[in-house]
This record gives sequence, C-alpha cells and structure tokens, in this order.
Amino acid sequence: MSGLSGNPLVAAGTTNPAKLKPVKLVFGCVSAGAQVQGLSVPSGVREQPIGEEETELGAINRAKAALAGMQGASWGVGLEGGVRFSERGCFLFGAVAVTDGTRLEVGRTAELRLPPGVAERIGAGEELGPIMDGLTGVQNVKQKAGTVGFLTDSLLSRADVWQMGLTLALAPFLHAELYQAESEMPSD
Repeated sequence: MSGLSGNPLVAAGTTNPAKLKPVKLVFGCVSAGAQVQGLSVPSGVREQPIGEEETELGAINRAKAALAGMQGASWGVGLEGGVRFSERGCFLFGAVAVTDGTRLEVGRTAELRLPPGVAERIGAGEELGPIMDGLTGVQNVKQKAGTVGFLTDSLLSRADVWQMGLTLALAPFLHAELYQAESEMPSD
C-alpha cells in the first residue's frame, strides 16, 4: 500500500477512544510501524447528522482537516456517525473517509435499527449520545461500547463497527492497481 511502508503517521479526526481504537488496529495491521494520533477537528455538519449525504460529508471534512492539521501526517481519517430514516424506522450507521492527500475513499458501516422511542426523540431534534446516556445510565456511552454495544448486549461494540467501515474504505488503497485514478480527491 503506497505510503504505508515504514512508519506512516495517520491523523485521525477524533479524540474518541471508541473511534481511535479501530484506526490504530486497522492501520497497525496494514503497517506494523504505523503511528496513529487523534485530534479534534470540525465535521462541518450538525451534531447529529441525518442521512447518508450529511454523514458522509462529516467524515470527509474530518479526514481532510485531520490530514491538514497534523504536520508530517501521510494519512487522514474521518469517522462520522449518523442516522437515516425510512418507512421501516430510524437506522444508526457510520461513514468513514480516508485520504492520502491525493485520493479520497469513503466506506460505510453496517446499520442498526434504533428503538422507536429513540427514533422519535432524534426526529424531534435530540442527539443520540445524550439519549443513550439517559437510557443506559452510562455517562458518555459513545466513548465506550456505544449504542451498538448496548443494543447488541456487547456482541458488537462501537469500535467493532468502525473497524469494518475503515477496512472497507481502505480496500481501494490496498489494491490501487485495480481502482486506478477513479478515486482522485475532488476539489473544493
């Protein structure tokens, strides 16, 4: 994978341990010398993104800002959790963006249908994190097992789901010869 030989510095646009853990794990598997550092960067979207487009934009903004905000970084990663509504309910998912400054790739996690009462509150404008803190009795649950961990009785954690999304976003970098130049970073 171009840029991952040696000890690449990966800038993750988050300081949340549940998001940093999978970034460290995935990049560590791809390059044993990878160093991951988190930093707080703006998403440029609402605190509770609604829909795939807004959630993806938040991930892209975080990846670009992380790369630009960390001197010496060769990779930027952005992770953004969002929800989408359909006739079947409200679904929690995440978007992951990865950039090396030239190319940009976006992956997506699996999704989880939220309980109707939670969906109703999100639809009324509340953010998922504080809703789940109240339901679980766990302070800042989004920095721990997350909504996914709680609703699956810890069969999956938030970090597990982020690991999948990041791995999927990295696939075109891992096999660049198959994707060629189609993933060049769009200009602003």
